[in-house]
Amino acid sequence: MTWTARRFRISASLIALAAPGAAMAQENEADQGTEAASPQSGIGEIIVTAQKRSENLQKTPAAVTAVSGEQLVSSGVYNLAAAQELVPGARFHQEGNTTQVFLRGIGSNLDFANVEPSVSFNFNGVNIPREGTSVPLFDIASFEVLPGPQGTLYGRSAIGGTVNVGFRRPEFTDSGFAKLEVGNYDLIHGTVVANAALSDQIAIRLGADYTYRDGFMETGSDSKDDIAVRFGLLYEPSSSFSLYTWAYTTNKHGNTSNLVNKGSRALYDNAGNLTGFAFEEDAFLRDRPWDDLRPGALASTAPFGQPTPSTQNYNNYAVGTQIDADLSDTVSLTNITGYVFLDAETEVYWLGVLPAYKLDKYRMLSNELRISGDTDKLKWLAGLFTYRNRISGLGIVGTTLGPSDPNLPLGGVFGLPFYSSNVQRNVLKGAAVFGQATYSVTDDLRITVGGRYGVDDKKANGISLEAPQNMPYTFDHTFKRFDYKVGVEYDVAPTVMFYATYQTGYQPGTFNEIEDLPGRSNLVKTGKMKGISGGFKARFLDDTLQINNEAFYYVYNDLAIQAYDASKLFNEIFNAGKVTIPGNQLDILYKPTTETSLNLSVSYVHARNKDFITPAGDNYNGLAGPYAADWTIAGGISQDFLFGSNYVRASVDARYESEWFADFIHNPGTRQAPYAKVNASLTYFDDDGWDIGVWGKNLTNEAVIAATAAAGIPGPATAYLSEPRTYGLRFGVEF
Repeated sequence: MTWTARRFRISASLIALAAPGAAMAQENEADQGTEAASPQSGIGEIIVTAQKRSENLQKTPAAVTAVSGEQLVSSGVYNLAAAQELVPGARFHQEGNTTQVFLRGIGSNLDFANVEPSVSFNFNGVNIPREGTSVPLFDIASFEVLPGPQGTLYGRSAIGGTVNVGFRRPEFTDSGFAKLEVGNYDLIHGTVVANAALSDQIAIRLGADYTYRDGFMETGSDSKDDIAVRFGLLYEPSSSFSLYTWAYTTNKHGNTSNLVNKGSRALYDNAGNLTGFAFEEDAFLRDRPWDDLRPGALASTAPFGQPTPSTQNYNNYAVGTQIDADLSDTVSLTNITGYVFLDAETEVYWLGVLPAYKLDKYRMLSNELRISGDTDKLKWLAGLFTYRNRISGLGIVGTTLGPSDPNLPLGGVFGLPFYSSNVQRNVLKGAAVFGQATYSVTDDLRITVGGRYGVDDKKANGISLEAPQNMPYTFDHTFKRFDYKVGVEYDVAPTVMFYATYQTGYQPGTFNEIEDLPGRSNLVKTGKMKGISGGFKARFLDDTLQINNEAFYYVYNDLAIQAYDASKLFNEIFNAGKVTIPGNQLDILYKPTTETSLNLSVSYVHARNKDFITPAGDNYNGLAGPYAADWTIAGGISQDFLFGSNYVRASVDARYESEWFADFIHNPGTRQAPYAKVNASLTYFDDDGWDIGVWGKNLTNEAVIAATAAAGIPGPATAYLSEPRTYGLRFGVEF
């Protein structure tokens, strides 16, 4: 048996034991600065806000994955990409400064300024642009993932679901904590948070997070030298009124990742001379997949010279304010205002051996006003949402000089460089009115109805990507949409609830970066999804066993999808006529004692094209969508060993994914083979408020592709890679 086969069998055995933090995270531990709270009996109550009100997870008719801030820390999760291990049926993969989010096979696989995400990402209720999703996650109170179309409560660009992250608010205490991690690749990661009560009505919270790490790649790319600072102020003059203001800034000085060649194996003669290449779907050019150099005989495949470390200028800040006021004993008001500023420039990164440039700018202002009520029979909310987002973006392939290259456009060797995107201005603005109500027909039977009407206006201009790439284009279109939701819940026992929900969602249409000519429009139609989901949530054995299951069936019409070929000037966005996504998600959590916790998550997603024929006549019916693994199986076990009031926690978790492709065409080289990752940690917690432990992630050292594109030298594809094996030591202390 080969080592690879043995490693896979070990991984599969660990999977059989239990699940990732997705299930274990559903235990609602007290949110302290140390990695985990003291052991507690049974499974605690979990409060979520996925439906924009605080409610018990087991009474929420949806497959919400809820992760506490402590579970993020104990699982070593400090960014969105790492949180993928905690979410069933999800892919959160890093693509430069973007974290692309896919839930149950739905997501956007490109990061250009005319392509909006298909899954909404929010900090404290404020929508965050795609390039802002890669900021550090630290001092987090809650992390919630809600899959499926969420058009009623979240509106545009929540066609595939939503990810909601809540910061820890200031508390009326003088306290704080600090954490320090060191590890391989010269990792140094530190977090310091301080909380102060300025009076009995005003509290503030300050935090800073810094990460330094050498690059995973041979050039030094995929490194970190990033700092983030956060501020929070809470004004609470009474129990019926609060004002929470927060702000953060993130600056990155590390090197973003280069892409490596995928799908070819180099052939050499006995003298070590390069004789050619053989196609091999899962092959990388170098023995170590993260090696992005072309040494020796491979130098002949690098027409622009050896790849270099990527360079970037990344500046992101956001501010927000939330006001909560009780208007009466049963009616309350919430208003959330947010502004996001983001400049993300990657001055040079490498698509294999082709240098490239990327620039993204966002200026986004939004406001949501909600009024809600809660009586014995009726729970309701109504709201008004408005936003304005100004975006520009530029992509260039084939130069290390960026926009200053005098050969632009379409000059130099092999027609390089050329623009891969040139959106000079894209202004999105809109408004929506929405509402949802749940009525208790009896003590055990509840019915929910909701609706949302939204208007989205897009005005854009840029330079066409079609040769000779010097013709301007414009776009001006208004999209209108009504989404709705109908659901029913029934308590068959005090701890067992059955539910079924039908709801819709949408992604506003957009444009292709070409001229709008007679007989040819640059319009991409609005994507629409309708879905039915249903299942049960149950607890047994005195709240020590929790079993939640949801079956779903989604129909996606006019899916906006694009396959990126790095060698092409223009990659058209198509509307796929119909995609169907049936599936099932099973989550099991078992805590037989206060010291032992096991869990299992099994997600099946069968996303397939049913009516997808391109304008050129290419038929992709029957193929799975990008980044859509049919099976995701994950498990974990946590065991505490008590030493008086102190304890040691040993944790192991694993995650298996079946094969998937990175584009809808299933181009050669874009396939990810089935794989399993294993993580582990061992931590000592002292009653005096400090902890120390060791951890390891991706112990199987799997080279898993992230964003992947056709073309390359020699090709047939180039790919970003997720992190290799990492390990280290962590120390934390409260003060």
